Amino acid sequence: MRIGILTGPTATGKTAIALEFATAHPEIELINADSMLVYRGMDIGTAKPSPEERTRVRHHLIDVREPDEPFTAGDFHRAARATIDDIQARGRRPLFVGGTGFYLKALLYGLWEAPPAPPGLRRELEQLDSATLLEELRARDPASAGRIGPNDRYRLLRAVELLRSSGKTPTELQRQTPAAPDPRFELWIVDRPNAALHARIHQRTSQMLEQGLIEEVRSLRARFPETRALAAVGYAQVCRHLDGAPVPGRQVPAGIAGLASEIELATRQLVKRQRTWFRGQKLGQGFELDRQTGALLELMSRTYFG
Repeated sequence: MRIGILTGPTATGKTAIALEFATAHPEIELINADSMLVYRGMDIGTAKPSPEERTRVRHHLIDVREPDEPFTAGDFHRAARATIDDIQARGRRPLFVGGTGFYLKALLYGLWEAPPAPPGLRRELEQLDSATLLEELRARDPASAGRIGPNDRYRLLRAVELLRSSGKTPTELQRQTPAAPDPRFELWIVDRPNAALHARIHQRTSQMLEQGLIEEVRSLRARFPETRALAAVGYAQVCRHLDGAPVPGRQVPAGIAGLASEIELATRQLVKRQRTWFRGQKLGQGFELDRQTGALLELMSRTYFG
């Protein structure tokens, strides 16, 4: 049985398409493939499906972690495979929805098995600054160092941890993954012209602020002050706004108008990165919404129901 993955840049309308399709076909259950929707309490800033929508159509892998608990690509891969088995065992059909690249890559290609790290190694590495970690990684694995860069401390720590614990580079370990994607999956990539997508981003940002995004962030920071999840687009900009911190190299209007412009800019930058990732995969079939929405829904119907 073929399994669809409905993906594309943020704010394109993936969730609405998936809900329309699943409502018309009650055999369908949706599996989240967005890294922020797994966290409880992060509702407004992630445009999480509403309680009514989740009652109307069954969703999986939403609200499965607290914001300070990790949910890695490996966690997603294992949970997704188990969820597929559960859905199919009940005679239903799974449809993935979301645009997190490392989740989709794990789903399509599987994961290499990382060796366990010696106890205490992570604590030892956490005493080193990011520049030192990057220098060590660059000396052994320039390709990984180039992909990770100096600002992603979490991935830097994990990469150096792998180097020291296994004696192999992350690049060598990743070569253990299959060269071809799992043939069970069919990838559908939706997008919109820039003008239309930017208008949707503007509207969604306004709605999030009206719905209480600032209060959501205040609550999350009070409960989880050290969580990396608050570095996500939307949340990071609200944190800076609450702290009154300047934006390096840019003059930002004061107040809510300035905050909205920063969220919109960060969202457009995220869209650019997501589009680059999708182009680099050379997989799947692309659809421009709204012009090709009907063709997409027709293809989804043929895939699932012949």
